[in-house]
Amino acid sequence: MIRYLIKNNFKIMVRSITNILLFIATPVILISLLSSAFDSMMKKYEDVGKIEAGYRVAGEGTSAEMINALKQVAEKNGILLHEYQQKTPEELIREEELGGFLVFEEGHYTVYGDQDNPEQGKALEYLVSSFFEKAAKQGSHVDPSTIDIRTEHPDFMAAISAKDYYGIIEVIYIGWCAIVCGAGLFTAEKKYRINKKIQVSGISDTKFYLSRFVPVFLAVVLGTIVTIGLTILMFGIHWGSPLLSALVVLFSCGAATAFGLMFYNITENVVITIIAMFMIVWIMGFCGGSFETYMFSSLPEGLKQMSPIYHINRSLVEMSCAGNSDHVPAALAYSGAIIVVSSAVSILAGKIRKRGRA
Repeated sequence: MIRYLIKNNFKIMVRSITNILLFIATPVILISLLSSAFDSMMKKYEDVGKIEAGYRVAGEGTSAEMINALKQVAEKNGILLHEYQQKTPEELIREEELGGFLVFEEGHYTVYGDQDNPEQGKALEYLVSSFFEKAAKQGSHVDPSTIDIRTEHPDFMAAISAKDYYGIIEVIYIGWCAIVCGAGLFTAEKKYRINKKIQVSGISDTKFYLSRFVPVFLAVVLGTIVTIGLTILMFGIHWGSPLLSALVVLFSCGAATAFGLMFYNITENVVITIIAMFMIVWIMGFCGGSFETYMFSSLPEGLKQMSPIYHINRSLVEMSCAGNSDHVPAALAYSGAIIVVSSAVSILAGKIRKRGRA
């Protein structure tokens, strides 16, 4: 029975090919527009090069050994630190043409950046925070040769073009609007009162949910594959670690499908579901770097961490430019949790609705 439903529902979706074509075409258009608009910004980001920065020790919280270790690690990563005792950080940045300035005080430090070159200040801030995080694990005696910061954080080391960045994240962003692919199926269910016929057949709520989830998921995956293929041919997008990237994209498609079905199973209204999903996905995409790159985003890190799109985007982008990413486990776990929770809510909503009609 369930195989027949899955097959039949998939055929209904294929007949409503316009929605799937829109699902494929939209990211291609966005990639073309955004990659062109932000090309100069991303080029500037790639060409950070050597950074001259200053520092001052204004308290006893940071030892000379720690400062020397920091200078060695910074130099390995293209940042030259020079000590200055006179004038304010702002004056030194302006007069000495420094990319940033560090002031070490009792128990904390402050990073000053150059407003004309904010990416250099971000690079300096990342390096210092990463250094002290790793140095804390070594105790009072820090060995600079054991502290490797290179390629771990795209704010500092990773170089990626606007086409590659937006060529990846826009596919994910539109992929989270997966419910559009199922709009034709839901409309047909309403028109032919399929729900009532299913209710009479006695099929379980779980199987009925799967008869919707599987065909929509397949349509989303196939549409995403076509989109990725087109963008590779048209824009030369580079995807890193193909198998791992494919796994992240697959989990993302599953999470997007389950999330959209959850809203539809609660509302049973296609229009309300699509509007609600577009609003939620826009917010998640805004926080996750789908418009302004997450490297340059001024949003609090905690807010970005709440968006599943952020973890997925970051893992895929880092794999593209660095070959690996520490965010892959978070992306898979977040997507997996959404699939499980959303599916459970959908099935529960079906049970409640069936009891209400009984």
